Amino acid sequence: MVSPLARVLLISTLLSPLALAGPVLAQDGATSVGEVVVTAQKRAERLQDVPLAVTALSGETLTERQVNDTNALATVVPSLTFTQNNNVSNSTFRIRGVGTSLFNQGSESSVSTVIDGVVLARQAQGFVDLAGLERVEVLRGPQGTLFGKNATAGVINVVTSRPSETLRARVDATLAEQDEYRVKGVVSGPLAPGLKGLLSGFYNDVGGHITNVATGKDKNGFESWGVRGKLEWDPTETLNLLLTSDYRETDADCCQPQYLQVTTPLLAQLLAPVVASKRNRQVNIDVPSFNNTEQWLTSLQADLQLGDFTVTSITAYQRFDFDNNVDVDGLNTPRPIFVPFSNGRGILNGGPAGVRQWSQELRLTSPAGERLTYVAGLYYLNLDVTRGFRRRLGNCVAGGANGPAVFGQPCNVPTYTSTFHSAESETDQIALFGQGEFALTDRLQLLAGARLQREKVSYSANRPGLALVAGDVPQLAASRGSGSTEDDDLSGKVGLKYEISDTAQSYVTWTRGYKGAAYDIEVTANFANQTPVAPETVEAWEAGLKLELFDRRLSLNTAAFYADYANLQVQAARVDAVSGITSFAPTNAGSSVSKGVEVEWFGQVAQGLTVSGGVTYLDTSVDVDGLTCPTPLQNSATVSTGSPLNACYRTTPTGSALLNVRGGRLPNAPEWRGSLTVRYERDLTADLNGFVQVTASGQSGVNFTLEQDADLRQPAYGTADASIGVRRADGRWGASLFVRNLTNEHFLSGMGRAGQLTNPANPYNITGFIPKDADRYFGVTLTAAY
Repeated sequence: MVSPLARVLLISTLLSPLALAGPVLAQDGATSVGEVVVTAQKRAERLQDVPLAVTALSGETLTERQVNDTNALATVVPSLTFTQNNNVSNSTFRIRGVGTSLFNQGSESSVSTVIDGVVLARQAQGFVDLAGLERVEVLRGPQGTLFGKNATAGVINVVTSRPSETLRARVDATLAEQDEYRVKGVVSGPLAPGLKGLLSGFYNDVGGHITNVATGKDKNGFESWGVRGKLEWDPTETLNLLLTSDYRETDADCCQPQYLQVTTPLLAQLLAPVVASKRNRQVNIDVPSFNNTEQWLTSLQADLQLGDFTVTSITAYQRFDFDNNVDVDGLNTPRPIFVPFSNGRGILNGGPAGVRQWSQELRLTSPAGERLTYVAGLYYLNLDVTRGFRRRLGNCVAGGANGPAVFGQPCNVPTYTSTFHSAESETDQIALFGQGEFALTDRLQLLAGARLQREKVSYSANRPGLALVAGDVPQLAASRGSGSTEDDDLSGKVGLKYEISDTAQSYVTWTRGYKGAAYDIEVTANFANQTPVAPETVEAWEAGLKLELFDRRLSLNTAAFYADYANLQVQAARVDAVSGITSFAPTNAGSSVSKGVEVEWFGQVAQGLTVSGGVTYLDTSVDVDGLTCPTPLQNSATVSTGSPLNACYRTTPTGSALLNVRGGRLPNAPEWRGSLTVRYERDLTADLNGFVQVTASGQSGVNFTLEQDADLRQPAYGTADASIGVRRADGRWGASLFVRNLTNEHFLSGMGRAGQLTNPANPYNITGFIPKDADRYFGVTLTAAY
């Protein structure tokens, strides 16, 4: 069996000859952010000329900062946060505090991920490795006019490298503590007259940083690999064709939460030898937990020059498959045991999901420099999402061969319950969109855009009401059904842009965004009688100032924003009008406001010395009805026929404890968050350059729940990363030593109430996710290029 290290060295060896002969790759040597070109408005523009808040990071910058995937973008973009959960479908990005609050395969995310102009249908697809990269743009605030209906919080726009005019190659290999091995490489160049090609790939083997004491093996690690091929052809002087095919696969031994706090004596006994604590890095489980994904994206982009105009067509097909399981009890119980209030053993809890998507975008881009410039187009989407789920639990019933209940002890004759289902959701959408700028004067421009769309969403699902395994007791009754809904929407943008001088501009915009309707296709849904979740909308105002100072050696960008969201899509209580029974399901149950100020800067302080960073001040407010009352407060919930605010209540003496939040704060939305990077480079010899870089970042405390659960709070923290290295002046090779979390600062990336033995009588059992970056570790990156 070839070891991970051997595989890394083998791939590096195969690519290294390509990196030792030929021209040098162009280095990212820009001294001003003003020189960065972005496509945030679907045309190439200087970042400083774009009238919206955008963070642009080159592939070189991300490599220098050890940002290997989109999850890690949150470490370098203050307005972006990432929350970890037990699988990719339940994890989430948030921009300016706004992200997905409804985790259901039938619903869309609020932060849209776009790769090379193709929108990814579901948020689970957006957690990808960053290899063969030109740049990443993080667009903040609603972007629905140009990027689609689900970009109500913002867009992560990933732009990968195109084939080069000359032969180029590069390989980067990283080795770090705790069994982390990474390699990525790219080869690009001409293949024939008018034809260029590119091949890039990556391989990661990252060991787990959480120990499973039941097996002695580490958990929450992963192995991933991928390859991307591009062919670019110029059949005529006016037509350019770019064919891209991208395949990637991840097998993750995750994502098992750790027990952070346990106050129930029986649970503490069952966890042994694991001791719950905020710094606990152990689990004790007997059921495999995994999170595996497979993704394929193929697109054909055609750009046709019609005089000074450009017609662009992007045809894309994407396939995404996901499967997972999680040990829901978090215990090492090979046989079901007697436990109060919950299951005696979790065996299966997960299932597959699949995405199949065809999309077609056709747009016309007017020439730059005219009094009226615009982008206009048509968009069509056909999306098919499938979902299956399997759950099997073991329990003990007292009496008979089992004898009296002795909590914590295995039963002689266990009872097993199980369920399963299959469901499908299909979306058809067609949209007409456009956005332009009209020069009212030499300095003042009017901004306007709109997206008119029609969408149909349908579902069909079947939960047979049978047990998954013969002999088990069915968990859920049969439910089968189908339905559809159609909706028309007009979103848009209006604003003004004023050029104060050649190096300063300001803007103010109003934007309306929209996230579409959705059906519940998870196993617990009532498929026979389902009402779709209505669309979620937002109205947002933004005012910005972009400056280039000191002979353009300093770029300073600021933005003030206010966004008002209505009809929040969340998991909340519904009361059946006929039976009066309360159940929890996807619904529209509230509104929220996100407002604040952002500042970003990049400055060349002296020869070789650059300083960059950003700070975000964020104030959020959320009003949402029908949430589950935090467990510690359920005993004090009073019966009320009204709807008390910020207090737990029940509609009946035996009903669920509910909570209507007013003036709460959005989850994982720190009031203050910022980072500062200082980098110094100098010539060591005529052929050798050296550098040292330090990045410090910090944030204020956050709560991880809409329910404002006071115990599920991450206190304020700060971290520091550092690196030092050398590279040849011509870029042929380089080496750097880095350390992550230099001060060994502890923090969490997600928290929740433990499912096992947690109830109103024993409410203080808490689990969470401790990321690898919560420990200090060292590594080295080696680069070869030509």
